[in-house]
Parts: sequence; C-alpha cells; structure tokens
Amino acid sequence: MSRYLFISSLLFLVAATSLPGCTDQASIDKATSQVRRLTEELDKQTTATGVYVRVKEGDAPENDPWGTPLNISYSQGGVSETITVRSAGPDKLLHTDDDILQQGLAMNFKGVGEGIKQNAGETAKNLAKGTVKGTVEGVKESIKDSLPFKRKKKGNDAVGVVQDQAEDVKTEEENNEE
Repeated sequence: MSRYLFISSLLFLVAATSLPGCTDQASIDKATSQVRRLTEELDKQTTATGVYVRVKEGDAPENDPWGTPLNISYSQGGVSETITVRSAGPDKLLHTDDDILQQGLAMNFKGVGEGIKQNAGETAKNLAKGTVKGTVEGVKESIKDSLPFKRKKKGNDAVGVVQDQAEDVKTEEENNEE
C-alpha cells in the first residue's frame, strides 16, 4: 500500500509540474532576472526634477515566462517616488504569494525644484534692480560732485554759493587785467 501511495504521489507531482500555470525553477529565475532588468532600466528614466517617466498602464514592454504582461506601477510619498515592476508568477494572478517583484526609488524634487527656481529668478531680478538703482544714484552723485558751481542752499540765512563763486571769478578776471 505504501509503495502505491509513493508512486501515485510521484505521478501527481510529475503531472502537476507539466500542467499550464505550474513552473520550474528556470522559469522563476528567468522572471526574476527579467523583472530586475526592467526595473533598473525604468529607474534610470526620470525627468530633471526626479519624476519617473511613466509607462502607460497596460503598455508593459514584455510578458513574463508564463505569458502574462509585466505590471508596472508608481507611487509617491513625500519627496520620493517608487516604481514597482511585478510578474504575476506561475498562477498568472497579480498580488498573490507567487508574484515576483522589484522596486526602484527616486527622489522627486518636482515641487522643491520649482520653488527654488522661482525664488532664484526673483532674487536675481531684485539684485539686478538694486544694482541698476545703485549705479544710477552713484552716477548722479558723481555728476553733482564734478560740477564747478554748487546749487543754492535752501534757507533764509544762507547765501547762494553760486553767486559767491560768480563774484570770485569776476574779481579774478579784473586782477588779471591789471
């Protein structure tokens, strides 16, 4: 009786592994390698801000060894983004114990990068505006300082400097004529 049980168990095992959906280690190894390779390829495809370039849902570029399209999903949390490539495994059903998956992680600076870019632009604009304003004020001061005659001072007891300088020039000319 025990010999009959052993032979029937052996026949069941041989028959089960040859049925569609059942697998051998070679297929599992192939799927593992395939999922890892595709994850690494997709993990390198990000925008300048760190966002993954997305594969459209249902547009998986490959099928696993059991003929099921690989599943590619994305999720975000804080400033990171995760990509998951999943093979449904021998049972051809996603999210079961026999799934084969690999994940990649990217830092997503989409919002942070835009904020920095916007603030840097505003800071540069204000710096340029301040530089121009400072230059104009400096030129005005230089011109004022280089003029031979100064303007009259405002006030009741102040004597006009321009008038005084004009009189000094007149007196100097008269002295030179003598």
